[in-house]
Amino acid sequence: MAGVRFDAYISIGMNQSVAVHFKKDFPVFPLPETMLLPHAMMPLTIFEPRYIQLADHALDSSGQIAIATYHPETKLASDALTPLRDIVCLAQIVQHEKVSQGYNVLVYGLCRACILEETAPHEETLYRSAKLKPLEGAEGEVDDHYRDELQELLHRPNLQQLDYVSTVEQWINEPDLTTHALFELIGCSIFEDAELRYSLLAEPSSEVRTMKVLSELNRLDKLIEMTHKQSQDKWSDGLSWN
Repeated sequence: MAGVRFDAYISIGMNQSVAVHFKKDFPVFPLPETMLLPHAMMPLTIFEPRYIQLADHALDSSGQIAIATYHPETKLASDALTPLRDIVCLAQIVQHEKVSQGYNVLVYGLCRACILEETAPHEETLYRSAKLKPLEGAEGEVDDHYRDELQELLHRPNLQQLDYVSTVEQWINEPDLTTHALFELIGCSIFEDAELRYSLLAEPSSEVRTMKVLSELNRLDKLIEMTHKQSQDKWSDGLSWN
């Protein structure tokens, strides 16, 4: 695939389009766990020499880097070649600031992709790179009834206690934010479970991802309810959880 064009939703509310050319190699920026999904944004502080070089090269090119995740069943290797999980989030550097120790950058998740082939650091290149293939799947728009279901869920008293509820409610009412992008943002911001975030990243179907997010919100609602009941039972015995 010579090039793919993706419509990107930027937080300032403007629709933008960016070309991604999958015939080239992409610099790989690995993290201990999955932190970024498409349509979400994430700040990075870059201070290691190899990743400062990565940022330099990326900014001189398309500004696109592959945000990868170390495989959870392996220990970090001193040679920086710790095995990676297959699925990455291809990201665009949308802001950068050169600071004394390196860079502060803001990246935007463009799309899911699968690692086809890795290239180890060699000669003067200090970081690894990879050939990527876009993760094929049902990336079409999600039915708006999921948006309505989400809104009903968020009105439950238990879920009103979540930190990001007011932000999500603003997203729901944002007319330029598509439903599948809305659920991507929720998956990246509300859930702290890194394995859940990776499962969302590795799932090619936008509808399946949407249903996973709704299912997890239902689970959180029940979990908070159980916690309240346990707390009340303890207090009824004259005991505190503190």
